[in-house]
Parts: sequence; structure tokens; C-alpha cells
Amino acid sequence: METFVKILIGIIAFIHILFLVVQMFLWNTEFVQKRIVGNFTPEQISAILAHNQGLYKGFIAAGLIWGLFISQFLQVEPSWIVIFFLICVAITGIFGSVSLKRPTAFLIQSLPAILALFLLWFPNL
Repeated sequence: METFVKILIGIIAFIHILFLVVQMFLWNTEFVQKRIVGNFTPEQISAILAHNQGLYKGFIAAGLIWGLFISQFLQVEPSWIVIFFLICVAITGIFGSVSLKRPTAFLIQSLPAILALFLLWFPNL
């Protein structure tokens, strides 16, 4: 059973890599536009994508809260879980700033995450 679960997790990861490729690099292709966008209006697609992004942001928040809870419960320094999600937030903010051509995402997302990482890694400075 353990092998089956690992294979299943690998398949799920692969599917999400495909989602990443489609959404980041192939979105404007005719194939994707016909298959995914279909008959939706631009406003409907925008709302669907915003809801999807909001859900992922919620999962990032849940991961940070989970990591903090684990750290408090076990009476240890913030765990690798917190560090992982802070790195995700930092990268997301950098990407958002570059893709939007505005510093807002960096200032709101990346800068606080980078500061938190810095303070976690160098607490005695």
C-alpha cells in the first residue's frame, strides 16, 4: 500500500506541474483557450481565476498557521513548514511584482516574508 500511495502522490504532483505549465506558459495558446476558456466571457474567466488564486493564498496562510501551531505545540523554533511557506510567499510576491510591473506585490508579500526569514535564520542580529 505504501508504494501505491507514493505513486499516487507522484501522479498528483505531476498533474500540478502540468497545471503550472498550462497556466503560466500555454494560457494564450489556441488549444488552451478552446479547451479551458471555451464559452466563458473574459469577466467570468477573470472571476474564476481570482477565486482559484484566492484559494491558493488561503492554503499558504493555512500552511503558515499550521507551522506556527506545530512550533508552539512542540515548544520548538518555527519549523521547516513555516520556512517553506515563507519562501513560497516571497517567490510569489517577486513573481507578482515582475508580472504586474508594479512593486506592490513585492512590498506586501515578499518583503515581510523575507524579513521573517531573515529574523528566523539570524535571530541574534
